[in-house]
This record gives sequence, structure tokens and C-alpha cells, in this order.
Amino acid sequence: MMNRDVSADLAALYPMLKQYSSEVRKDRRLSVPPADSVTVHSPECGSQLTLDARTEGARVCEIGYRVRACSLGQASTAIFARHALNLDLATLRRLEEQVQAILDGSATHCDWEEMEIFTLIKGVPSRHGSILLPFQAMRKLFNRAGQTLPDAMENPLR
Repeated sequence: MMNRDVSADLAALYPMLKQYSSEVRKDRRLSVPPADSVTVHSPECGSQLTLDARTEGARVCEIGYRVRACSLGQASTAIFARHALNLDLATLRRLEEQVQAILDGSATHCDWEEMEIFTLIKGVPSRHGSILLPFQAMRKLFNRAGQTLPDAMENPLR
């Protein structure tokens, strides 16, 4: 059973999610190739994301998606898609760590300010996986493209 504070946070959050969810309800897929594609899912809630990306010079130059997720996963993917162009692996890792810290309750700031709405979901860890899906998918796509970080920067988040 959720405590009253978590319920109030969720009640405040869901109307905010609507502005983002509508952006990704319709699939926006890229041709593979030249893009690459990966599907990731959250075992906790069943949310699923297929992310397509085309990279040039170690940066994202085009993004596509198929989102089958709750409102949280839809919002996170929409925010991600808004900012993904020119994203590189080091920036992705920094942002993923910031979002993870927001979800853990150890931070409230993210370089992508829209992600800060997820401070309201820190008390519901079973939903965190859905929020992190676009970051996990893009990390896999960078890895497939041969993009890696120096060992000192490749610390796993979990």
C-alpha cells in the first residue's frame, strides 16, 4: 500500500505526463539500415521501447521509436526524443546518472530540466525501469556502433 505522500505526488504527476505522452503515441520508426534499432523492456512493469537511431561521428543525428509503455515511459521517451539530436555517449551517461539520482532521491537536478518531474516518482521504484528505457536503449545502440567511454567513466549504474 502506498503512503499518502506518494499518492499525492502521483496525483500531481500524471496530469503533467499528458503533455509528453501524446508526442510518442504514434510510432515514428526509422529505416534499418541505415539506422540501428534495439528493443528494451522493464521487467518490473512490462513497459517496452524500440529505439531507432542513426549516428554520425559518434553523435545521434536521427531518432525514431515505438513505445509500448505506461505514461511514465512515454513521457521519458518523449523528453529523450526532444533532446537526442547531437547526443554523444558521455553526455548520455551523465544524463542517465542524473535521472537515476533523481529516482533514487539523492538529487533533484537534471541537465534536461523536463526530467525533473520524475522527482515525484522516487517513492515508486517499480516504475523507475520504464523511465530509464530510452537511456538504456541508446546506450546499447552506442555500444553496437563501437562507441565506448574510458574505463574510469564506464561505471555501471546498478
